[in-house]
Amino acid sequence: MRLFFGDIRSKNGFTIIELTVVITIIGILFAGSYIPYDYYSRVSRVRISSEKVRQTMENARILAQNGQVFPGAEKNANIWLLFEKDSHQVTMFAFSGQTRSMGEDSNTKILKIIQLEDGINITKIPEDKILLEYSAPRGDMEIYKSATSTGVDFNLGIGFKTTTVWTLYREIAIKK
Repeated sequence: MRLFFGDIRSKNGFTIIELTVVITIIGILFAGSYIPYDYYSRVSRVRISSEKVRQTMENARILAQNGQVFPGAEKNANIWLLFEKDSHQVTMFAFSGQTRSMGEDSNTKILKIIQLEDGINITKIPEDKILLEYSAPRGDMEIYKSATSTGVDFNLGIGFKTTTVWTLYREIAIKK
């Protein structure tokens, strides 16, 4: 009888304890590799977003200099960039005349909206909204804190969600 039960028990499988240990080790290795990957992915998104902002500023200057013509007019349009605190986008406008509307109307036309990378926001600016104006045809820049008052040089902070320190944050110096 003992021989019969001995034949039923197989030595070819794994015990529950062995499987639990292996699954736990695999889970620890996976978690250990995911955390650095997620961190470096966020750092990369902050870097890419700051480069997008720099490139957008340069594109606005070039458009003002080289002839972005306002629809229905024959002269070059001035180009604006609108930065809003806690926003994940930058809006580029063309405008004619002296109006400084922060929305689209008969004197302003939205050219494009530049999206920052996922999870990346504008975390630091001196006001809730800042306008950068690039005047045609020279491309000179002016900073506006509102539609009527001008501002001074400032640092634009871009970070992961609301981060304002360390590697998940970058500052861009905006100078006239």
